Amino acid sequence: MRILPLRTELGAGEDKQVVLLFNGSRRKLVQFTLRNKAILDGHKSSVPITIHCIAGSATLKFGDTGESIELLPGTLVTLEPNTLHEIKSNPAVSVLVTHFTDQ
Repeated sequence: MRILPLRTELGAGEDKQVVLLFNGSRRKLVQFTLRNKAILDGHKSSVPITIHCIAGSATLKFGDTGESIELLPGTLVTLEPNTLHEIKSNPAVSVLVTHFTDQ
């Protein structure tokens, strides 16, 4: 068991902040904080992921059609491998991303 230092407030900091919280067997947890309307550019993950909004708000665009939803605290989204996705902060957001792997 490990207790992870998940930040639940946006606070001051860089426009794009990435903190690796855990990298272990079958999962990796990363907290992304975007400030000042920063954008996490469109990309794909080779493994299934979840995106859990912790604080703030953002727009999550996903899929080849660019469908979008609003991320608010408590919103949890699951994406299949190789799904194109992008996050635009409105104006700031912090999300917990979990990568699930076979190893």
